[in-house]
Amino acid sequence: MKNRMLITISRQFGSGGREIGGLLANELGLPLFDKDAIAQAAKDYGIYARIMSEEPSSPTNSLLFSIAANMYPLGRHGLSFEQQVSLAEEETMRNLAKEGPCVLIGRAADAVFATDPGRISFFIHAPLDWRTARVAQQYHLSNSKAKNLTQQMDKRRASYYTERADGKWSDAQTYHLSIDSSLLGTEGTVQQMLSFIRAVQNK
Repeated sequence: MKNRMLITISRQFGSGGREIGGLLANELGLPLFDKDAIAQAAKDYGIYARIMSEEPSSPTNSLLFSIAANMYPLGRHGLSFEQQVSLAEEETMRNLAKEGPCVLIGRAADAVFATDPGRISFFIHAPLDWRTARVAQQYHLSNSKAKNLTQQMDKRRASYYTERADGKWSDAQTYHLSIDSSLLGTEGTVQQMLSFIRAVQNK
């Protein structure tokens, strides 16, 4: 019997990783879970109600933090608000994976499922100048502002990953396959990922 398929995608900001993940999920006929979907699922599962007990001390733009801050208090078991949110995300992802094969975007999902035999992990990257141009167009920013935003978001993602995993974000050895999305574009990258998945599934 083949292992349940679990696709995880980490990506540099501006690489098109979210769009690529969506197209890949559609091709595979699988549900896609990103930050917002995971936050909503955590609320639906009632996970926050069990782990939060005090108001958070600092605001955040993350939907996951926002839902928790508005609905549930903080501080049980001596854990910080950030630690509890991390636990909520991890538990939610594990619950989602139990429901069947899926595609998970970001949230250090590859580390959460590091020992899962069905996991196939990808990292989507591209040259900074290429990503900067995409970000400038998408968000209607000057080139300099787009470059700063791209670099800042990469740092945030790297920091988030480092706090939750033993591996290094963006290190090719951390993932099964790293792909430069600038070479083949969105559709071409998706097709390469599909070919890799099929090869792994048929080995």
